Amino acid sequence: MDDLAGWDPDALERTATELAACADAVDAVAGDVARSASFGDAWSGAAHDGATSAFASYGRDLAAQAEAYRQVSACARFVVPRLRALHAELGELQARAAARGFPLDADELLAASLRSLLVRADGLDREAAARLSAESEASGTVLGEQDRLHTAIARSGSTTLPALPDPATDPVQVAQWWNGLDDTARTALVAEHPQRIGALDGLPAAARDLANRALLDDERRRLESVATQLRAELGAMFLGGTVIDRLGVTGLFTDADAGLEQTERKIEALDAIDATLAHGDRQLIALDLFGREAMAAVAVGDVDTADHLAVFVPGAGSTVQGNLQGYDAQVAALRDSARLHLTDHTGGDPSVAAVTWLNYQAPHWGWGLAFTERSPVSDLAARIAAPRLVDFLDGIAAARPDDPRITTVGHSYGAVVSGLALRETGAVDAAVFVGAPGIGTGDVTDLRIPPGSAYLVEAECDIVADVGTFGGDPSFLDGLTHLPAGPGTTTAGVPLAGITGHSSYLTPGTSSSHHIAGVVAGTAERSAP
Repeated sequence: MDDLAGWDPDALERTATELAACADAVDAVAGDVARSASFGDAWSGAAHDGATSAFASYGRDLAAQAEAYRQVSACARFVVPRLRALHAELGELQARAAARGFPLDADELLAASLRSLLVRADGLDREAAARLSAESEASGTVLGEQDRLHTAIARSGSTTLPALPDPATDPVQVAQWWNGLDDTARTALVAEHPQRIGALDGLPAAARDLANRALLDDERRRLESVATQLRAELGAMFLGGTVIDRLGVTGLFTDADAGLEQTERKIEALDAIDATLAHGDRQLIALDLFGREAMAAVAVGDVDTADHLAVFVPGAGSTVQGNLQGYDAQVAALRDSARLHLTDHTGGDPSVAAVTWLNYQAPHWGWGLAFTERSPVSDLAARIAAPRLVDFLDGIAAARPDDPRITTVGHSYGAVVSGLALRETGAVDAAVFVGAPGIGTGDVTDLRIPPGSAYLVEAECDIVADVGTFGGDPSFLDGLTHLPAGPGTTTAGVPLAGITGHSSYLTPGTSSSHHIAGVVAGTAERSAP
């Protein structure tokens, strides 16, 4: 705990900035060296050949040095926001312990939360080390002299990449920055900084998809390297102190198993993402492998061009590895159903896209009840997630030159997340709350959507929707249009199945999924303003 508290994100950020500046300075020198090596026809002979070879060697060494600075700088920038988040969580735990009159490391009630935090801190340290190791191996690839020299010249010339916005930059400003770049700069940024481009809300979905896909193989190799190291540490624990000393194993010995379990879950999440993307017509708009669980957002259809867009926010217990493929299938069917609604009303070939937004740490039942930030009976996870959803929604709107119809569909705990987000963003046109234990407010007018555009679906025997944990049962709120979940028919007379319970709202062919699709299409009946 003392080590975590002593890590200084501000100092690390300054180091990242200074190293990036050093890399640019070395690049400038490399460019001067390269230009000095251009003797033209003014000189020839053995001395000329020797000088040319020497200059080429200097250029290679300088380019390698600049790249080493950039690698460490990029790793530091990767760590800084994650370290700030860990510090904030540590501060919250310390405040809670102080309120109980205990130092944190002596508070038995918070011991499990502290252990979880330290496991993630240890994991961040390992991830940073693996990232540096992987980049070092990649930079060791042997290139020809001309390739090395070309790299040095390119970096020092007019093609120097523009500075990237800070990750906390408002999505509107990010969109303005991106729109001011030419295609060459955009392509280079995606290639050079895929992790940062993929995470920037306000960029086109196509650019983020390209960047995030480029990360998949590298992230898999990194995680597998971490898993191999953790397995070695666990094996060493059973082989005696001599082996432990030889491996240099230090730190959280008893947490290696928890770290390995988290790492293996993230590898499984990558498997689920790969399988989902393999269906085609998908965009990987968000990918974040920091935290207890992997996070991602995957779209069916083209988010950059769709006239109608649904953003589905799943609830408690959801994970990328366990649920992405199933949710993606349901969201794809929702999209198809919305297109049918539009075809029936307007004809033509309507453009609809739908996103499965698993880009937050959903709380979990069971042991999750012991951790406030993991508990589905606390709104803390929703309050942490809501700003992420706000930026995502604002980013979609900012990246589009037109004004698509955006509908959020929040299921269960996801209804709380989406409701809290809708109090802060005006980018959304309609909201559907599905099996909701609350919508983040007791007053529908708090939601920044057009009057009459909030909808509620609640099936028979849905005990989660009936508990009203977060602000009371939304069934009794004024201003919500209630959509049917029982059996019925479409306007064309096609039978629709009814549902009961908490988990079947988006099942294709059901009354609930049909009417939710109508909201996405903008063809559903609205309540009176």
